Amino acid sequence: MRTPILALFVALGALSWSAQAGAQIPERTQQLIVVRTADWQAIPATLERFERNAPDQPWRSLGVVPAVVGKKGMGWGRGLVMPPEGGNADFRQEGDKRAPAGMFALGTAFGLMEAAQAAKTLKWPYLHLSDSIRCIGDNTSQAYNSLVDVRTVQRDWQRDQANEYMRMDAIRDEGAYRWGVFVNHNVDSNPPGLQRDRKAGSCIFLHLWKGPGIGTSGCTAMSQPHMLAILRWLDPVKQPVLVQLPESEYQQLKTPWLLP
Repeated sequence: MRTPILALFVALGALSWSAQAGAQIPERTQQLIVVRTADWQAIPATLERFERNAPDQPWRSLGVVPAVVGKKGMGWGRGLVMPPEGGNADFRQEGDKRAPAGMFALGTAFGLMEAAQAAKTLKWPYLHLSDSIRCIGDNTSQAYNSLVDVRTVQRDWQRDQANEYMRMDAIRDEGAYRWGVFVNHNVDSNPPGLQRDRKAGSCIFLHLWKGPGIGTSGCTAMSQPHMLAILRWLDPVKQPVLVQLPESEYQQLKTPWLLP
């Protein structure tokens, strides 16, 4: 029996994209997050939120804020579209400390705030990080790359040290997981050809940073005020999408992907 998964909320209907290089941002998407870096190896990034009222309306920017990506930059991720033909088709892998490049749906938000309190300010699905929530990084598990409650699932993983104790990372050091959002990289809900495998990596989030210029293990991170602004803004009705690219690839894909 498949382990229950808590993280893979899909706000994008049936996810009707085809896994091809020429795919575009869906017409129904009215919220877009764009993360850009100077090149594939860069850690510093810019994060810009966009909105539009309808498919035939232009995107309008809500402002640019600083962010960071992986300690080793970015590599292509398994998301909603294939890398462009002739592009850098070097896919990130588990543990390589690169953030995923590409186009992605978003999973559940999470944090330390109790769910009832979060529901007063957030429209987006939210998971309270109790002591029993883990993100499964052991690729021998059926729950690989999922947030699970270990009180309610069968423990089929072999290396518990490969899993992330989410609450611990929310309360220690910079409190990285005090607020965050699961990025649907390498998940079963992606289109055929980009669905979950056991080597492309796990537990990719938007979360809080240690500071400007300090890279992550593969996530995209920012200050708490900017993370909270995203969480309060996300709206399932507007079917948000995350795009992460180095600047050269962004310029190459701006027209075919219909990016702002």
